[in-house]
Amino acid sequence: MRKIAIITDTASDLELADIEKYDIRMLHYQIVYKERTYKDQLEISSKEVLDNLEQEIPSTSLPSLEEMHSVFKEIEEEGYKEVLVIPISSGLSGCFNAVNMVKEEYTGLKTVVFDSKALSAAQAVLVIKAAQLADEGYSLEEIVKELEIMRKNQKTFFIVDTLKYLLHGGRIGHVSATVGKLLNLKPIIRIGDDGKYETVAKIRGRAKAIHYFADEVQKILSTGENYKIYFSHAKGEEIKESIIKEIKEIYPNISIEGDTWISPVACVHCGPGYVGMLIQKV
Repeated sequence: MRKIAIITDTASDLELADIEKYDIRMLHYQIVYKERTYKDQLEISSKEVLDNLEQEIPSTSLPSLEEMHSVFKEIEEEGYKEVLVIPISSGLSGCFNAVNMVKEEYTGLKTVVFDSKALSAAQAVLVIKAAQLADEGYSLEEIVKELEIMRKNQKTFFIVDTLKYLLHGGRIGHVSATVGKLLNLKPIIRIGDDGKYETVAKIRGRAKAIHYFADEVQKILSTGENYKIYFSHAKGEEIKESIIKEIKEIYPNISIEGDTWISPVACVHCGPGYVGMLIQKV
């Protein structure tokens, strides 16, 4: 058993195989319908959320305090003395603050809550890297330093097919949503240095949006440094494959990872047609 326990949340979109391989403890967001509340990934799938969006757009809430306590107690009982928690960006959710509050009750554990300033693939690669370093015997302090470097070398972009769900979740205003619908605008969103969403472009039409992604990759890869590219989506296979095709025409040997679906909780806010792209310096 390694010395450091690793915790993350379902916003990381980690696949079950990686969760099991790296012994990651998971905190589950909650998806709230009128009739029932579901634990993200455990009790409802991404496809189920998307298939039901026309009937009802649910709300979402943080992992329960009960679950947070349960995870910490389990780690404590297993004999761990150190814990590293890597939740979604503190700028996007209150999970970071909630975990910091809960950890204070476990004085026998040395716990660091690392602000990923990310979500989805960008968060997932930080979690996996932390687990790999812990397995190799790195100290908690050494792992945090490595993650800080890795986080600085991430560029993340998102595209959504419709502004409807961002509007419903309060991510954009009514005027922006109405104008976007009329003009067929596709917002290109990224995570800023503060860990919050920021719109970097509003592109008219899907084809131009796809080209924007490929163009951003070209700008970054033209430096000659080594990068990996990761994709995630929600019923966005066609858009994703079109982006990859354009990238491969310029950089046929670039390493492109994953075909990961975003978590159910992310589907609530993004809707079908979402595609996310992480450009990670290696």
